[in-house]
Amino acid sequence: MQYRTSKQEFLFYLIFAVYILACVLSMSVLAENGGVVIKGLKYLCSLKNMETHADLIAGLPLYHLSEIFEDVRTLAGYNAGEIQLESLKLLPGTEMRRRAEELGIRYSPLPPYEVLQTNEISVNELQTARQLSRLLDGFYNTTAWQAITRKLILDDNDFLRRFLEFLIDKNLIDQPMSLEKRGLVLYEFCSMHYPAYKIMVTIAWIEAGMSLKKKPAEKVKTKRQMPPEYWEVIYGNYKESLRLCFLPIDDNTQNGYWFGFESEIQKAEPVFKAKEIMERCQNTQSPQINTDKSS
Repeated sequence: MQYRTSKQEFLFYLIFAVYILACVLSMSVLAENGGVVIKGLKYLCSLKNMETHADLIAGLPLYHLSEIFEDVRTLAGYNAGEIQLESLKLLPGTEMRRRAEELGIRYSPLPPYEVLQTNEISVNELQTARQLSRLLDGFYNTTAWQAITRKLILDDNDFLRRFLEFLIDKNLIDQPMSLEKRGLVLYEFCSMHYPAYKIMVTIAWIEAGMSLKKKPAEKVKTKRQMPPEYWEVIYGNYKESLRLCFLPIDDNTQNGYWFGFESEIQKAEPVFKAKEIMERCQNTQSPQINTDKSS
């Protein structure tokens, strides 16, 4: 976990971590006090001055694959900064290894002593968990694609399974992919299965500083763009020297998003973002008025 927090909050984290460890070693305690664990985790994720990295462990006793998918959705709903999914390893001398037979755990006798199967999760399901871990690392745990990935996870219970199947079918799940490649893949997937989310992928693509000549930016207008009469500034300060591009919300309206890029410096990410609105209303700004940057 990465944090910038007070001593009191850090102490809370340490106590909470020890409590979870004790629960893992006594599964009946975890079953009885799971609500305490969830409340503690939710509290950590809610702290504004720290980023919570949450770990899920495939292969724990009583832990089914379906519950792993459910827990990923829960953590995404808590806005966890990162969701790590690892497989359980039974190190020599540990309590879990001593009780492996009692708990129904089969594990490799060779380092790193990974769990191969339990009474609750099969060999194939552990493989699926490993592949899900790759998906999370490539998309949810990557700043550029986290917001759109989180929204898809929360909006559709089937998203993770469908996207995982897509990556496997394309032979991409175990391939190293650049930031740009992951954006291209996500845009292709949404074009096929979630067309309403394409614009969110495009916005993420633009804000990550990706090329406006690639497929995810196919709707972006870049040539001789003039600012509208009114817009609602999302962040940044508008100035006439900015190079503007416009992303329409759809093909039937003139509403959409404006992005401003510095022409004087080599910076791929936009420094200004605004939403165009057709009529003047509260909190709108004329393009000639500078505003303080906000997120």
